[in-house]
Formats: sequence, C-alpha cells, structure tokens
Amino acid sequence: MRLAVIAAITMSLGLIAGCDDGRPAENVTRIKVANPHSDQLKALSPSMQRLGLMRAIRDNGRRCGRVEASSYQQEYRGLEMWVALCEDGRHWGVFIAPTGDTQIRDCTQNRQLNLPQCRPVAALPEDPNANRTGT
Repeated sequence: MRLAVIAAITMSLGLIAGCDDGRPAENVTRIKVANPHSDQLKALSPSMQRLGLMRAIRDNGRRCGRVEASSYQQEYRGLEMWVALCEDGRHWGVFIAPTGDTQIRDCTQNRQLNLPQCRPVAALPEDPNANRTGT
C-alpha cells in the first residue's frame, strides 16, 4: 500500500513539473555538438563535395550515378543536413551525424517523415570547354 502511495505521489510530482504555465522558459542553453565530418565536407571544393555526397548516397544503398549539384541546408536534431541533386533529377536529403554516420532520405518523402523540406538545388551549367580537344 505504501509503495502504491509513493508511486502515485511521484507520478503527480512528475506531471506537475511537466506542466506548461504559459510563461516562456528562462535561461535555456542550447548546445551545438561539433560535427567534424560535415565541417570537412564544407571545406572541400564543390566538385569534391558532390563526390562525397554521391558516395554517402551509394553507401546507403540508393542510386545516384552522379551528383549534379549540392548544398548545405541546416542543422537538424544534431545532424547536419545537405541536399544533393542526382543526374536523374531526384533530390536527396543527406543527414550527417557527428560520428560520420549518414542517413539518406528522398526529399519527396521528407514531409510525411516530419523532416525538414529540402530546398532544391539547381544543376550547374555544362562547361563548354569540357569536351574541347587541344589543337
């Protein structure tokens, strides 16, 4: 009986502590965890960023022959979110954890998964000098 009363009191105190009285929270400290893997990706040239994101997409079992464009988007729940556009026109959300682990999501599914919406990236124009032969 005593155990039941103690459990009820403990539960009541927990519920009271969790109540929102409408006042804004004070002294809220937000901590941003370092993400060296995303930071290293940010420091690379755009072509190397695209290559790194293509590797992450493929390593997660998704298809992407070539990443046409990419962009860092935002931090989301401790993960760094990048967006990659593959040659087939599909946009992928690439989430990088501080440990280097990655999660890949098709951007068309982000809404139903309650993930941030991808900001589409545009493919870079083709380099007119890429196919020229030296004469």
